[in-house]
Amino acid sequence: MADDGTTETAVNHMRATMPARPGRLRRIRYSFECLGWRAAMTELANGGDAPESDSEFDAQHGTDTAGSVEPGDLGIGNAESRKLAIRYLPSPSRVTSWMLERIGVEPRDYSFVDLGCGKGRVLLVAAQQPFHKIVGVEISTDLAAIARQNIARFRPSSGQVRAIAVENTDVRKFTMPPGNLLIHMYHPFDPAVSAAVFARLAAIQDLPQRRVVVAYLTYTQSVSSVAEMFAASGWLRLLRYEESIRGRYNWLFYEGTPTA
Repeated sequence: MADDGTTETAVNHMRATMPARPGRLRRIRYSFECLGWRAAMTELANGGDAPESDSEFDAQHGTDTAGSVEPGDLGIGNAESRKLAIRYLPSPSRVTSWMLERIGVEPRDYSFVDLGCGKGRVLLVAAQQPFHKIVGVEISTDLAAIARQNIARFRPSSGQVRAIAVENTDVRKFTMPPGNLLIHMYHPFDPAVSAAVFARLAAIQDLPQRRVVVAYLTYTQSVSSVAEMFAASGWLRLLRYEESIRGRYNWLFYEGTPTA
């Protein structure tokens, strides 16, 4: 049967939306900056430890953010939402700190929103910066409760921490804070859910117009689907892509101004 060109068109579209993969030296340099020397050397040698085994943050702060939770154990009642969820994994605090130092925003001019915040580790790291507001959104009632407990326990050595709110709701129903936004995501759900979130955000006509910056952390296997989702949004453009040695901690930075 003759090829009608559909397959070739799909392949070309995927190539057009995929960010250029950094060279090996850049991936190594990023991994050492982001993970630290010890973790990066472990990554180079044998693939490194799985994200769920990273308990250093909890040992330091007496919190409960480590481990993993499969979608079926998140306590999501809605079958469709449960199907689109992805298991909870904690982001290493160094990875979040690396992003905050390089994302290029002035915290006082932005609200920080973590979509799919899980047990709240990223929120706790971000709360040490002077963001206007800090909000986590989590559909799992169990994880949202743990996040709130962690917030109550958290006492950083600096003694400086911003107030944190955790909203226990579907991100597609969540109303973003007004003004400029830094949105963090650690591949928390199917890109179809993300597409709905950014379509809803684009429909809000704020005056003056807000700037939206997205820091999306994911692994190599999902980069193509995530990049395609952002390209389809029509208003978010890629600023930067960084890939770790083993592809576990890849950052996609996007920015844009919502337009209906």
